Amino acid sequence: MPEPMMATLYCEPCPRCVFHAWQRIERGRLGWMSEWECDTCGFGAPETCNRDHGWGRAPDDVRAAVVAAGGTVLLRVGGCDGAALKVFRDALGMTMQELLAAVRDGYRATPVEAELLRSTRN
Repeated sequence: MPEPMMATLYCEPCPRCVFHAWQRIERGRLGWMSEWECDTCGFGAPETCNRDHGWGRAPDDVRAAVVAAGGTVLLRVGGCDGAALKVFRDALGMTMQELLAAVRDGYRATPVEAELLRSTRN
């Protein structure tokens, strides 16, 4: 007798679907959420596979949507006026290469990221 197999069906949004993404600070941690919403094809219902969430740095598509909606803030990293490297590493999981680039060029943070990074400067 063959082993049972599990199939996963992924949602496929229609052209009228709208992607929503958020970031939030909860108990000193950066969180993110995203979902699709549509009044035509039924996306947005809790039983569909349209919602996602997590902690730390948001996935690229979520962060891009947040940036498109709210822009960015240029933060200085390191030095006497900048946030500590450890803060960026802990909050965003940045690699050493990303940290070095942020020290050199600054970091384009979303408003929520900036709020968290500024509040945990020390």
